[in-house]
Amino acid sequence: MKHDIASQFSGSQGSTGLGRVLQGVQHVGVTVDDMAKSLEFYVGVLGGRIAALGTGFYGDVLYNTLFQKEEIDAVQQNTSSRSLGIPDIRDGTKEALDVCFISFGNTCVELLHFRDARLDQNAPNTFPKLPTSVGFGNAGHISFHVKDDVDLNVFARDLEEECRRRGIMNVVCNRVVHVRSHEERLNLPLKYAANKFWNATEYFIEGYSDLDFGDFHGWSLFYAKGPNGEQLEFNQVTRYIKTKFDEARAKYNADNDTDFAAPGSRKTALNK
Repeated sequence: MKHDIASQFSGSQGSTGLGRVLQGVQHVGVTVDDMAKSLEFYVGVLGGRIAALGTGFYGDVLYNTLFQKEEIDAVQQNTSSRSLGIPDIRDGTKEALDVCFISFGNTCVELLHFRDARLDQNAPNTFPKLPTSVGFGNAGHISFHVKDDVDLNVFARDLEEECRRRGIMNVVCNRVVHVRSHEERLNLPLKYAANKFWNATEYFIEGYSDLDFGDFHGWSLFYAKGPNGEQLEFNQVTRYIKTKFDEARAKYNADNDTDFAAPGSRKTALNK
């Protein structure tokens, strides 16, 4: 039976679906309880190079980007959002998010850390080590790298449509504004499908898009639940943040005698 299932996806499966717009796994993420100890391990022990680090993130757009599926679940189950492992990072008065991307040349590790907004990044993670929501310690996610010439907002729509076409009905892509149902989510304009860390004219979001994103300027992502409820992310790394990842990769190569290159399409490489 296992052989029969595998045989369905051998041969020419790469010519169908959405794989042609991806360029591998950009990072794997884990929510950590102790950021300092995690940095000591992934950087000090394993030799990764920090590409970007930011502390104290909050806001409605970020909250919806990360937790919209759980928020809708809470409404439908008539329960509290906290019971589903959702930190309150909406306004910065209760909790905040710290993030660190660490390059290992061919891919990165992302450390997420949700903590009391009144404390610093050395505080414990808000939720215990129960891998259900990405808010819980030890919860992991996989982030796929989408090619730079693909519209990430359009890709989010296409991903759900392709899954529904194949009968995979439980793949859910979060939007960046508040909704109370999946019907409302699916009826939103395309501009709300992906979170862009820069002022994108076509996808401008009032009160957010013109913020100063610092080292993260140029990052873009959306969160999605996979067919088994696994946490997924799809992202693009452009503009200033790309230089930070390139620098970290170069330092990792120099430290470890490796020659990992930045991801890119063959078409782009041939045209250089």
